[in-house]
Amino acid sequence: MLPVHFLTIVLNGDPFIRYHLEVFRQLPFPWHWHIVEGVAELVNDTAWSVAQGGRVPQDLHRDGLSSDGTSAYLDRIAAEEPGRVSVHRKPPGVFWRGKLEMVSAPLAAMTEECLLWQVDADELWTVEQITRARRMFLNSPSRTAALYLCHFFVGPSLLLDRLDSYGNHRSYEWLRTWRYRPGDAWQSHEPPRLTRPQPDGSAVDLGAANPFLHEETAVGGLVFQHFAYATREQVAFKEVYYGYDGAVRRWDALQAAGRAVGGASLPLRDFFPWVTDAATVTRAEHAPVEPLARPDAEGTWAFVPPARGASTAPAVALLRDSGPAVRRRTLVPGEPPPFPTDLIRNVGVFLPDGMGAVLRASGVLRELRRALPLARITVFATPDAEAALALCPYVNQRVTLPPLKGRAPDDPLVTAVRREIGQQFHGAFDLTVNPSRGEDSSFANRLMQDTGAPLRLGCKVGRPVRGYYADAFLTHVAPTPAVLLGALAAGEPDLATEVWTSPAGERAAAALLAEGVPARWRCAVGLSASVGSGSLAELCRRLAARGDTALVLVGEEAAKGAAARIAGETGATCGNAVGRLGFDGLSALLRRCDLFVGTGAPAEDIAAAARLPMVGTGPQQGDPTAEAMEGAIAAWLADRAY
Repeated sequence: MLPVHFLTIVLNGDPFIRYHLEVFRQLPFPWHWHIVEGVAELVNDTAWSVAQGGRVPQDLHRDGLSSDGTSAYLDRIAAEEPGRVSVHRKPPGVFWRGKLEMVSAPLAAMTEECLLWQVDADELWTVEQITRARRMFLNSPSRTAALYLCHFFVGPSLLLDRLDSYGNHRSYEWLRTWRYRPGDAWQSHEPPRLTRPQPDGSAVDLGAANPFLHEETAVGGLVFQHFAYATREQVAFKEVYYGYDGAVRRWDALQAAGRAVGGASLPLRDFFPWVTDAATVTRAEHAPVEPLARPDAEGTWAFVPPARGASTAPAVALLRDSGPAVRRRTLVPGEPPPFPTDLIRNVGVFLPDGMGAVLRASGVLRELRRALPLARITVFATPDAEAALALCPYVNQRVTLPPLKGRAPDDPLVTAVRREIGQQFHGAFDLTVNPSRGEDSSFANRLMQDTGAPLRLGCKVGRPVRGYYADAFLTHVAPTPAVLLGALAAGEPDLATEVWTSPAGERAAAALLAEGVPARWRCAVGLSASVGSGSLAELCRRLAARGDTALVLVGEEAAKGAAARIAGETGATCGNAVGRLGFDGLSALLRRCDLFVGTGAPAEDIAAAARLPMVGTGPQQGDPTAEAMEGAIAAWLADRAY
């Protein structure tokens, strides 16, 4: 059943403490809200604040409890929901021995396996977010916790807009949900560490064991709104309790500057001296974020329900300039998809290794479309792949990249391409995919990061390529393309390759074959500029002499002379298609053949994608003689039923 037990520790939680219950009451599954109220002494996790002047003056509390009306509100809702709301308190006048004791207080009453969800008084979630998060845990029983991003408010309409700085450090923030079992225990509150004892006496940190990553939850829209510095009263509390000297005065200055900033941003450290990193502040309407809580002209706060079906773009926008993933998930065969796919609307696929890479990925493109039927799929490939992609029914948009093969990472062309990708496609994709492990996989992975896509899936390379690790730019690494696709859809993917044709190409192929002599078998012979006489020419003469095999010569334009000589030597049993068909006609022709022998692009790539048997030649065969090739073909034909 997996009920959810929410945990809130609070002192003076108005106005935001009043938001949560109405959300919880709409949840379509069992839940319980544990609220631990009172003053936490400045020990253990928060002892650091004493050194900078933190203290607990008498006017901060009333007999160890809230002094702002929070206590009366908690009494009322506990009476209204006796089976679902529990308030934990110390005796009057007694303080909690730090926040670790506070979060530990409800655990004895949690006697069932559940999701334990820390919800601070000023952290606002929606019904849809909580429901979706629980569903993710239900679908992935091995997950132990979840990490989230937040929209961090430093004023009623001001929030932070940069990742991996104050308010959104992915290295330790925000761990908020755990798969709890009776016996689990808190080891610390800042940062929150829930551990599970093991039979050998050790303990597993659930937050580090197998959590949902920030990227996985953000794509699902699971980014909460954190009103940490939204009111003057909150800041006044932090000034005293944490020793943030002059916090109220500095916060007032930030609000004044924020009203005049327009669409620009302000360095937070210019106002909050305890912030030393590059965090910046912007107005909510420029983020864009719709606040769930807003004050009116008199300063009275009210809660605004989110619009149904609201875009998740503001959530993933936090990841656009994020740099490498702080944590990287290695995908495991058979595991359920690690993130919700129903909200993925734009996908970029990077195949910069030529037309062969595109054809080898044809099954991936088909399965990607099957897994994400409503998504817009954009493929990035080199010019020689344009003809193939123009016929691909699974692609919405094609982007041509210059060939980068063999270039150094600091090559001017590489730099220019990266810059253009970043400018034109920044924030354009929810997901980017690189299904290959070729020489240019490192460039593909880096270009995927340049788009700012929050999810970047690729196959494991595991070695440096031209000076850097390609895997470093991914959020999810798979051992094979099949496992990569498993991140997008449950079940076994069908990676069988295919080629695409047009009606005109089919007609051209049929017309060319009609010129030849009917035979039991059709053998396509691939010719390149360097091959066309010698063993292949001898093979064609031998096959023509069999009487049951029709030859179809295909290959590069530069092989036209050799093709003409072979056609002249072998007579009517040989059809010469070299230089006569475009990509779609050649694809249609090869699909009508029974086997392929020889070499030459693009025919060899098309034949492989069309799953045409390559008999007697290929990378594993070396440079065989005509006799060896004929023997291999004869053995293959002998196994075929007429």
